[in-house]
Amino acid sequence: MADARGGLEGREREEFVGVIVEELLHCRFLDEGTSRRTVGEHLGLSAELWEGTLPAFRVEVARHVSLDPAGRVSTLCTVVGWYDEPRRESLWLRLRPFLATRPADGPHHRTPLPNRAPDHAPRPDRPPQGRQGYAEGPRSPGSPEDNGTVSSPPATTPAVARLSSPFTADEHRRVQQLLMLDPTGPQQMHKLRDSIGFELGFPVPGEPSTTLDLFDVLVDFNAPPDHIPPSVVALEWVAMQTPDKTAAHRCQEWAERWARDHDCLPALLRRRQARDKWQADPRVPRALLIMVEPAEDGSDDVTVRYWINDLAGHWAPRAGEAAETHMTGLAAAVERALAEGERLWAASRGEPTDELPPFVEFILPYLLLNHDVARLEIGADEPGGVAIGPRYCVHLRSLDRLRRVPHDPFIANRWRQRWQELHQHGTRLHHWAHGDRISLDRWSRSLTHRQQGSTPYTALALDAPRQGSQALTALKRAIAEGFGLALWDRRGKLEPQSRETIAELLDSTRTAHSVPRRVQEMRARAEADMDGDVFLGRHVACLWDDPDRIVDCQPWQSAPGDRPAPAHPSGPERSQSSAPFDNSPDAAGLPRTPNSSTAEEAPHDDRPGPAR
Repeated sequence: MADARGGLEGREREEFVGVIVEELLHCRFLDEGTSRRTVGEHLGLSAELWEGTLPAFRVEVARHVSLDPAGRVSTLCTVVGWYDEPRRESLWLRLRPFLATRPADGPHHRTPLPNRAPDHAPRPDRPPQGRQGYAEGPRSPGSPEDNGTVSSPPATTPAVARLSSPFTADEHRRVQQLLMLDPTGPQQMHKLRDSIGFELGFPVPGEPSTTLDLFDVLVDFNAPPDHIPPSVVALEWVAMQTPDKTAAHRCQEWAERWARDHDCLPALLRRRQARDKWQADPRVPRALLIMVEPAEDGSDDVTVRYWINDLAGHWAPRAGEAAETHMTGLAAAVERALAEGERLWAASRGEPTDELPPFVEFILPYLLLNHDVARLEIGADEPGGVAIGPRYCVHLRSLDRLRRVPHDPFIANRWRQRWQELHQHGTRLHHWAHGDRISLDRWSRSLTHRQQGSTPYTALALDAPRQGSQALTALKRAIAEGFGLALWDRRGKLEPQSRETIAELLDSTRTAHSVPRRVQEMRARAEADMDGDVFLGRHVACLWDDPDRIVDCQPWQSAPGDRPAPAHPSGPERSQSSAPFDNSPDAAGLPRTPNSSTAEEAPHDDRPGPAR
């Protein structure tokens, strides 16, 4: 039964709320605070709700949607589909009976057909190419062909109302003439798509092969708050990257004329100014970050979460699905995440910033930092299984520090300062080895105090930080003092020969940025040698912890029993529906899209757009 506002009430509302809460329990993307923000904003929830606990957020979403099912179910399903297309379908199938039984007329009846699509959902009159997650929204109940029932949405027949194109026929015809004169090869198209997707905050769907196809695909997307349509942004990028200066000028001229006619020329010019300052950072790699968190019950269970940064030069990691497994199943979980990464990296072709192999970074608690993650194998169940260390730049990051940074400015400032000194002054190696005849307290003081005129220590070589060892205590103190680079021999004591090898590796590295690559090369040489097991390259561990590349790895705030699904090697892979790039939440002139980054996740966000 509907209340006076068109919502549900009584037992029907309780069942409706229960269904949504139950479905949202399976939406692992809501573990990320940035994802909750995206869902909350599109549903019109207040900030206090998405910043609160996850269980409370699920309930508030369900209650909010129950107040206006006809107007809000479509929005909820569409936003869920951005992250998890199968879950969108499941949610729609379970909610459609409530919509189908709504009264068809009456003084308080509200049409179930939304009058708008959610911000940055595609324009529904013509579905974009490629990924379904961008194309369809749930079909509205009550249409004549439904005969009183609701069916799941067909892939090519979206049910939201048609929105008019932002361009007249003459304007579109002029764009066609401009872009027909711009032949672009596959390599340039990949670069163009990556640049446009990064500014917009979501990847360009499909595989448009020409700039005209690219423009037409983005015509289907709504404009962000600054009223510059994504298709105009695409035209601006074409102008920036085309070698034909005459064609570039004509494209910019067309965009200016359109923006002037629609009273948004200042916004267009602000985007241009920001875009001119935007440069790829060669220190930002393609990367897979894997967080491993042991269970607190003393068992061998671990929770594995991962993020993928698919565009070198820009930090915009996408969160993957979390899973529970055992330490013995860690290799299989890593292999599944790597397969996802390889698919995304293949779509972002080589650029000058893309010369490094992808980074595989393990975010681990202190007690797992000596685990041999570089020897985890791809295809371990097959005869040709190979370790990941020689193929990728594999290194470690401190989970404990990442979790403290948002709440401890002292840790954050020391970390950033030490990292800056590493890149400004190079590597100055400090070391810790049991038996060096120096007390741990005195050694700890040497981390912060230095002789006048000397450069600060920026790297550390030490014994293997095994559980209960003094080396682990030393590493904890070094991390607390901001060290982001440390190397050790996993076999145990830092022997003089290993110490010398580490010193030679760092001394021969031209820039600090090259350290991960040099470690990877050392591992590859040891792997290729028949006697490689005696070399340090087979056993070296490297902590490479960059404070400028942050992900949200805070603990789950979940209800009892609300844990990730167990990982099964033969289970389904992560949904291939759209998983847009991160975007700064405070960018008033850019679209808000799934996985929007928080200030913690992107301390230096240099993407085009208004000041952040």
